[in-house]
Amino acid sequence: MSHNLSSTACHADAAQRSDALTTACATPRFSPYRFIHKGLRALMFDTLRNAGALDATLAPERAQLVDEVERLLAICADHLAHENQFFHEALRQHAPRAVLPFHEDHLEHVEAIDHLSLLLQRVRDADEQHAASLAYELYLRLTIFIGENLAHMAEEESVLTQALWAHFSDAEIMAIETALHATLAPEEMAFYLRWMARGMNASEIVMVLGGARPQLPAAAFDQMTEIVQAELQPARWARVASALGLPPVPGLIAT
Repeated sequence: MSHNLSSTACHADAAQRSDALTTACATPRFSPYRFIHKGLRALMFDTLRNAGALDATLAPERAQLVDEVERLLAICADHLAHENQFFHEALRQHAPRAVLPFHEDHLEHVEAIDHLSLLLQRVRDADEQHAASLAYELYLRLTIFIGENLAHMAEEESVLTQALWAHFSDAEIMAIETALHATLAPEEMAFYLRWMARGMNASEIVMVLGGARPQLPAAAFDQMTEIVQAELQPARWARVASALGLPPVPGLIAT
């Protein structure tokens, strides 16, 4: 009986999460997690692909992969800290129970980052006998870490976002995001923008650039568009440029 009740509760919880996701996707309100999470997913997928393709017998290639994973872990740790400081803290004043499971997830992610960091050092220092097995272990543990983060980010974009919508206007949520951005150094902003450009579709890129345009000096906006253009295929950039009324890419026609 208890097993059946537990199974029923799990199915109900899954259905509730699914409903929240469907509702969030259909709601035309500002979603603060959407674009940055697309960038993080692109970075995660790229890093995991490189981990899977690693020839662990080559020490320089192994060291490069360790550097890439360390970069990913540092970005994830910073992202968690930013969410805790700005979005979680703001929402905690109104709905602390809504924040609690996400905060607990963040604590688990920090612990996982610490464990992966220790494994990275072993991979970097591995001798020829153990390099391949340690690299494969890293690949599998990184797979688990990324999988857990993917599920967590999807819940943030559905369940947690709806909690924000319930207590804040779009203007207030944008103000929280602006305060977060003000803490980032220019090189950090450029890094995030590059990966967001790789992960977003053309209409989303237009939304980001179009929203930033009135807020920036012309030189800063030009720099922003240069960063995005460098990450896109020419035909894809041509569509973005056309939508923004920017000079077309020479030799291409926007479609």
